[in-house]
Amino acid sequence: MPLSSKATLSMALAKARTAVQLDQAKYHDGARRYYDEVVVLLERVIARASKENDIKKLQTIQQSYKDRIQEIDELLAKA
Repeated sequence: MPLSSKATLSMALAKARTAVQLDQAKYHDGARRYYDEVVVLLERVIARASKENDIKKLQTIQQSYKDRIQEIDELLAKA
């Protein structure tokens, strides 16, 4: 049974916190994996959202994680 949007969002936020902690500690591989999971979870919430304002907020947040994934990929490519 799929999780509710609220539960999915809570899971995404928990994973995002972990991603940020790993990122700040320079564990970029782990952070990237968590950011990736957050993007997928947010996509599920966006797909179920009905209010345009909520969708836009979630998409903005999701894009910030996608941007960070790209930055990490660039860092890892240089390493």
